[in-house]
Amino acid sequence: MPTEDKTAMTRTNTRPVRNSRPRDRKAQIVAAAADLFHRHGYHTVTMEQIAGTVGITAGALYRHFRNKQELLARTVDDGLAVFETAVRDTAPGDIGTLLDVMATLTLDRRDLGVLWQRESRNLPDTDRDRLRHRFRSIAEDTGPLIQAARPGLTTADADLLTWALFAVFASPSHHTAQLPRARFHALLQNLGNAVIYTPLPETQETSDLPRVETAGLSRASRRESVLDAAARLFGQRGYQAVSMEDIGAAAGISGAGIYNHVTAKSELLVAALTRAADALHMDASRIFATASTPGQALSSLLRSYIDLTLTSSHLTGALITEVVHLPDDQRHTIRRLQHDYVGEWVQLLTTETPDLTEPEARVITQAVLAIVNDLARIDHLRRRPRLNDDLAALGQAVLTSPRPNTP
Repeated sequence: MPTEDKTAMTRTNTRPVRNSRPRDRKAQIVAAAADLFHRHGYHTVTMEQIAGTVGITAGALYRHFRNKQELLARTVDDGLAVFETAVRDTAPGDIGTLLDVMATLTLDRRDLGVLWQRESRNLPDTDRDRLRHRFRSIAEDTGPLIQAARPGLTTADADLLTWALFAVFASPSHHTAQLPRARFHALLQNLGNAVIYTPLPETQETSDLPRVETAGLSRASRRESVLDAAARLFGQRGYQAVSMEDIGAAAGISGAGIYNHVTAKSELLVAALTRAADALHMDASRIFATASTPGQALSSLLRSYIDLTLTSSHLTGALITEVVHLPDDQRHTIRRLQHDYVGEWVQLLTTETPDLTEPEARVITQAVLAIVNDLARIDHLRRRPRLNDDLAALGQAVLTSPRPNTP
């Protein structure tokens, strides 16, 4: 995704004049904050930690930024600014240049996906709305670039492909797989190209009817109702923004009555994330027991993940964004479950395509999961009547995309 200002990065390596303040101090602060927010989560990072990383005092840091929220907004703003420029400067239909620039931005600012998708919820409403509007404007400018490369593509389908493209380039922010930069760059370009040229399912005559979603039925168990309400709120607002009172109200329990069912909010987060991870592994076990080829198993895993995400996007969303809030031992347990689940995809993919390395297969798998995760949480895309088939087509296109020639 978007990268830091190259000019600022060049100045960072310039030795400052003795007893003078480096001209790029703000850029250093923003880079340090972005890295810390990405690795540890906004709520666990202090201004003192950021200052210490840069080698200045907290007082000096406050001369540049009034508070941590302002600093978080700046980390996202800087990335979006470069992203905007890249899209604006791309000629219609010049997909090669667009993908080349986006891959470069992604590898330069690998933190940006997490900052936008997980941490921006900690911003004031005005900042969050401003950034959301800015991001949507970038999407609106990207759609016509794709349409120019695919004459006849509808505006709605170009919009779908745009968000899927963004998901692919945001996905490296959520994992630590490493590749030589040139090969990583080429792989991301190939995955982006696969998304843009995905043959989408033909629209049926009833496709203009919106997808009907229901609230479902109430659970008989009060504890289960509390768990369901907590999971939904964590997925929608983020763990830190949800109170026990919010959960009780959503579950239809007033006052302190919620403590008759659970002892702490962290207990609910652990239960929600464990349930989501267990659901994925249970379905994976069924698929491995019935599939006859790695390719068949991959297709079934993809459909399984799509179905779970479309029906329980709050659970899969929480798995992506809220694990950072768990206590250390429980966080490591959930991370291991996530890692093992992705590992099942990686094993199948490398078996199906022997010349694919394990890190490459992990990058591809994470891109597929990101497409499903991200698009399932975008309201206007959820109204597509055949979104499950769209996601399956996109996932298959990425899984079978050509491998890069770069060594």
